[in-house]
Amino acid sequence: MLFWEKIKGRFSKDVKPNHSADEDELMVFLSHILGFTPSNIEIYKEAFVHRSAQVKDENGKDVNFERLEFLGDAVLGLIIAVFIYEQAPDKQEGYLTKMRSKMVSRSQLNEIGKELKLAKRLHPGGNPNLGEDINGDLVEALIGAIYLDKGFDFSANFIFKRIIDNHIDIQKLEKTISSYKSLILEWAQKTKNKITFNTFEEDNAEDLIVFVSVVRLNEKVVAKGRGTSKKKAEENASKRAYYFLQKKMENLFQ
Repeated sequence: MLFWEKIKGRFSKDVKPNHSADEDELMVFLSHILGFTPSNIEIYKEAFVHRSAQVKDENGKDVNFERLEFLGDAVLGLIIAVFIYEQAPDKQEGYLTKMRSKMVSRSQLNEIGKELKLAKRLHPGGNPNLGEDINGDLVEALIGAIYLDKGFDFSANFIFKRIIDNHIDIQKLEKTISSYKSLILEWAQKTKNKITFNTFEEDNAEDLIVFVSVVRLNEKVVAKGRGTSKKKAEENASKRAYYFLQKKMENLFQ
């Protein structure tokens, strides 16, 4: 038995011969965006369940898309890595790594998720304020579902048609900055400057949790940023720090 057949048999669930109206609607939606008819709708239903919906199976086990998201992230990363490896035969590992990061960046995946209107298919009952990143999370979960349902080739075809063909422009991506934090830290290391981040939760009367990040260059505050997570706050602060340091950095990265 082939490796894929063993994996598919281990993870597949019993397929229901009769679908509910909601399942039929999901099947039509998926068939339209995927270009094929799913074999096991149960896997795809799980791809649209956020943890906040608190869904459990018949055994009391939590059901959400996080495991599928993990799997989809790995499958997407592999396909993109192969693509950029073949498209840039003369480039070294550092370039390949940076380009892969840009191609699978959260902002990139969020745009794809919004274009496909995946968030509209979320299981009802969860937190309605999940933020922008839910769009990209659902893209990865969907890829994970495709992989379990149909295998590698179908997953690769979906990634090429929906992500690479429609959203990947290598020349344009070469000029974009995928992480301002990484960029200013790289500059600091090369120029023997010290960049530090002080990130903390902001006190506010609202229910929404907000973090503040303060960027210091050699102990001097150069920028501040806010965000709904520590990572976002630090990236927003780093972007402001980048514009503050831009003239100094241009000389180094030209």
